[in-house]
Amino acid sequence: MHRTIQNNSQIRWRYRLLLANGELFEANENEQGDTLHLGQDEIHPNLESVLPGLSEGEEVRFLISAEEAFGARDSDAIQTLSLSGFPGNQTPQPDQIISFTLPSGQEVPGHIMAVSADSVTVDFNHPLAGHNIVLEVEILEILE
Repeated sequence: MHRTIQNNSQIRWRYRLLLANGELFEANENEQGDTLHLGQDEIHPNLESVLPGLSEGEEVRFLISAEEAFGARDSDAIQTLSLSGFPGNQTPQPDQIISFTLPSGQEVPGHIMAVSADSVTVDFNHPLAGHNIVLEVEILEILE
């Protein structure tokens, strides 16, 4: 019987996430693949949305526009924070990724762009915001 991925399927898959210029951003290419349960917010919903309808054994390459993937870069997501607000005696360093806790308790990563004597500029955009991306997938097995 020909099985296809549904909106709530659990699958084993391998993937590669690349910038449109071919630069590799993230991948799982091990032989066993990863398990993914669709509809459980395990991956970005706009990436997950391309999977339903695919079959076991299928290998597909998707070009996803920046707007459909992680959205455009948002200048409001770049914030200047007081250095005194950082815990302990640790001074953030440029290009460092630091986890910040929102008032809701949600953790969000921030990319340190610049550090001055009394402030830190942090970019809270997703690292792939503003980039067209390529998602290459191989569906190894549909588990349920």
